[in-house]
Amino acid sequence: MAAKQGSAGLTAVKTIRGVDVSSFQGPPGAWQGQARGVKWVAVKLTELQPNDVPFINPDAPADWAFVGSKKLGRIAYMFGHPSVSAKKSVALFAGELKRLGVRDTDGLMLDLEVTDGLSPAKVSAWARAVMAELRKEFGRTPFLYTFIDFAREGNTSGLEKYPLWISDPSSPAGHPVVPPPWKDWTIHQYSTSGAIDRDVAKFATVAGMQGEMGAPPPPEHADLGGKVVSGVTATRWADGSMLIAGINHNSQVVVKRFNGTTRKWGIWWPPTGNVKAVGPPGLVSWGESFGQLFYATADGHVHEIGTQDKGKTWN
Repeated sequence: MAAKQGSAGLTAVKTIRGVDVSSFQGPPGAWQGQARGVKWVAVKLTELQPNDVPFINPDAPADWAFVGSKKLGRIAYMFGHPSVSAKKSVALFAGELKRLGVRDTDGLMLDLEVTDGLSPAKVSAWARAVMAELRKEFGRTPFLYTFIDFAREGNTSGLEKYPLWISDPSSPAGHPVVPPPWKDWTIHQYSTSGAIDRDVAKFATVAGMQGEMGAPPPPEHADLGGKVVSGVTATRWADGSMLIAGINHNSQVVVKRFNGTTRKWGIWWPPTGNVKAVGPPGLVSWGESFGQLFYATADGHVHEIGTQDKGKTWN
């Protein structure tokens, strides 16, 4: 069967509409009317400018919370300056994103469109370092946003393994020019005029987009080791961090953490020390990082310890 053709003879591509916003658009009340019907929104968070001058979008907290409340796809992005430290740039962005709250389904993007006077080789090396840091920090693959001519000049060399978000307002939505080193595109910014930039993402559904850009789930049948003999219970925070607790062969309560950012498990350890417990422990969690663990001892007393950092420390 021949591929479906549009009115201009272009092959139809399944896409979902989105917009990207920064301090230029202001808080949600200023742009939400322009974004009716979109399925996802990208929000600028930070920009570490030359000479290490930080800029944090003052409207980002409201934008990020609004998009989350509407259950739309979310992408957080940072504007890149290759003349400053890649690690410092990512640290500024990561600190702000963690403060605002990051979900397993949230995506990341580096906006790469200036050279700061550096050569293409240095710009692309800087961008590769930033993308690697973002992937390491958040356990998901970031998008790379850029312009056609900027990429053709060699400023994006070696970045083809990252999904391309290309700005090409001269082409119809969903049919952008794809510059080297990429062979295909993932998001097309097709309009940069007016009060808000408009985009389409090459996914059939928001869930499909979130599955690609978000953090992968932990293995379904992972062997977590340890010497737990009874009473396994677990709890989870919104960013994907988890905590499991049980009783080991010495009758101690032991816990093990899954870090929602790094997507890695920690070790089993006893937060209550050598105290012997009877029966299964209990876990509850709330907010961004709070939790409580309950356990009983042979004298019939129930004890409680709390955490404010998703189980890293207890008191």
